[in-house]
Amino acid sequence: MEEKRIKDTWSILLLVCILLLGCTVRCWNIRQSFWWDEIWSTMTYAKAHSLWQVVSSLGYYFNNHIFYSLVARGSIALLGESEVTARLPAVIMGVLGVAGMFYFGRRFVGTSSGVIASLLLAVSAFHIDHSSEARGYSGLALFAILSSWYFLEGIKTGALKSWILYILFTVLGFYCHVCMCAVSLSQLVTFLLVIFIEKYSARRSGVTTRGYRPFLISLCVAGTLTLLLYAPVLPAFVHNIGKVRLVSVNRMPFILSLLSSLYPGVHSVLGSIVYGVLCVSGSYSLFTRNLTLLVYCVVLLMLPLSLYLIINPMFVFERYFIFTVPFALLVISKGMVELAERLRGVYRNGVVVVLLSTLVYVQYPAIATMLNQDRQNYREAVRYLEDEVNGRTGDLVFSIGYAGEHFRYYASGITILTPESLDELSALMEDKERIWCLITAWLSDIRPPYEDRALYSERPGQMEIYDYVKQHFVLTKAFSSKYPVAIYFLER
Repeated sequence: MEEKRIKDTWSILLLVCILLLGCTVRCWNIRQSFWWDEIWSTMTYAKAHSLWQVVSSLGYYFNNHIFYSLVARGSIALLGESEVTARLPAVIMGVLGVAGMFYFGRRFVGTSSGVIASLLLAVSAFHIDHSSEARGYSGLALFAILSSWYFLEGIKTGALKSWILYILFTVLGFYCHVCMCAVSLSQLVTFLLVIFIEKYSARRSGVTTRGYRPFLISLCVAGTLTLLLYAPVLPAFVHNIGKVRLVSVNRMPFILSLLSSLYPGVHSVLGSIVYGVLCVSGSYSLFTRNLTLLVYCVVLLMLPLSLYLIINPMFVFERYFIFTVPFALLVISKGMVELAERLRGVYRNGVVVVLLSTLVYVQYPAIATMLNQDRQNYREAVRYLEDEVNGRTGDLVFSIGYAGEHFRYYASGITILTPESLDELSALMEDKERIWCLITAWLSDIRPPYEDRALYSERPGQMEIYDYVKQHFVLTKAFSSKYPVAIYFLER
């Protein structure tokens, strides 16, 4: 008993250190300029005129992460409007996700695996990125962990408390982002597979029959509550679903990018070997000790991606799969512990240190990039132009496409216009000698090749303006952020 108490104390101390580390890296670059989606979606709703506007507006496609908009609105109301206050809820939910990973791991695969999994999630570049932007993705990851916890707990014990908490966290996950549907679908498929295993296999999953009916009821209740919460935006949601096209593009770059997001450094020889060994070891350990969890992890990692590739919709963003990150890391954490348990004494701890050090080494470039590279320099570009224009009324400043609306968020000393056609631009330029153009990455020729090109050419006149600017203007200033921002100048 005394030994267990000491072990628990040390694990909590380690968790505190991990949470401090996770909070530090998520706050490292939190003051950077808002990027496209933050201005377009969350800030629009966080600053809406009324709460009803927050819960009843959806956005151009599905831009309003309603739960996040509500908590960001509260953060701004309490602490004032800034990049920090808008992103603070994401940081908090990201850090809570790290804590949730520790307790989830401790409950289902052991304390050592929980500690390692929480550490890997704390330094995951993918998770850091989406835990430090004013969007709902860190909330999606957090509630996916908690929903999964009480799903697995419920089908094992059948306890009413587990199903109540399952409903709560599933609904919150949906209210953060509709991609929570992939988690619920994976739970349903896992449930059916576990029933099959219990009935037709000699292997026992440890699932009680008392969990069968309550799960289906709980899932239906969660779905009903979600529909009620989304009722104000359902007409817009259905309309926007109709705008989603099916496309035929090469998805291989997306798959490789998603794999790299889950396991940074996997494309290197060292990384592929280490991740491969740990995945095999972790899967074997779960197969022998917690078959239900293994089935769930495999389904959660494979089913949503497979359906996505089969359906082939035009939207392809790695962040939609952020709910898979904790479970991908849990598997390799269990693999690390499985390898260590086969050794004795100092070698047991030594192999964990070596493997963790190797993972940090192969992940370091991704972590360093995430900590130091801005997403999109709207603020810096506008401030640069305000210094250059310096109050002159004869200068014309314009931007291309929707980006102009977002540059205006930071503009106080200049007026940024957004002409819709080359003829309109020509009319604006007629009596101007100094003309500035702000361009950022919402254009089809500078987007990733695996994205739907038509999505970024919905306003054809913008491409004509872009071609004209590239031919006649001079590049004056470029910001090498994740989504580049460039300033072009023409003097006549």
